[in-house]
Amino acid sequence: MNDQQNEDPTAPATDGTPAPVAPQRAAKRRTVALAAGAAALTVLAAGALWAYAALADADRSAPTRYWLAAGPTPSASPEPVPAVPSNALTGKLMPLPVNYSLGPDMGADGNDFYVSGERAVEALKDARPGLSGAQREQRDKALADLKLKGTAGRSYGKDHLGLVAEVRLTQADPSALARFSDVTKKILDLVGDDRQAPKADGFPDAKCALQKVGDPDGKEKEEVDTMYCVAVQGDVLVDFRAYGIPPFSATEVVELFKRQMNHLKSPGESV
Repeated sequence: MNDQQNEDPTAPATDGTPAPVAPQRAAKRRTVALAAGAAALTVLAAGALWAYAALADADRSAPTRYWLAAGPTPSASPEPVPAVPSNALTGKLMPLPVNYSLGPDMGADGNDFYVSGERAVEALKDARPGLSGAQREQRDKALADLKLKGTAGRSYGKDHLGLVAEVRLTQADPSALARFSDVTKKILDLVGDDRQAPKADGFPDAKCALQKVGDPDGKEKEEVDTMYCVAVQGDVLVDFRAYGIPPFSATEVVELFKRQMNHLKSPGESV
């Protein structure tokens, strides 16, 4: 968990009355809690590792929270990336681009994290204690075939545009990741809307899809635009998600995805 993330802007009120919020804070940051409308979206948002390990049937009733910023914010230098265990995988995460800062937490691991393969495997096993013997055997075989080395993630926020991007890297057996990538691309074809997502030039095997997400309770009139991308490079799977209030620049988002892919190829050359 990252210490720089001081508070959870997505915490809901405990009763039917909205919690009091300072006007200045409300003007800078709004949170829209949106329910996950499809299992496939939950799988993608949860990250590649969890889906591959056949844990996609976990609780899908929990809402997917989209953190959104509102209004212009003073320009400032990007926050320095906080210390996470330095290793080959964290070095493959795209550094903060100019005008971006660390975004909201990506679940319990924070907004800039590394999880070792051993720890991730144990977490997957602990997540489903009620499996039958046959199910445990199937799960353990899937995990063994994955040959998981670790996962790393970072979120990026561009406050004045209300744009948030998330990158998750999963390092594992290349053939296992390729199989998962093929399945994920088919899911993207199903969940994407009729708009044509821009291509990631230079990465013909990458796949992106666009989708508008609305508040199922009808409390928020604004829709949130989302874009998902997936790609495999060697033994690393890239799971990319970006979201923001329309007008949503899919061109800017795909350039951000390409920046991550280029950094993955040549970490020392990305700026």
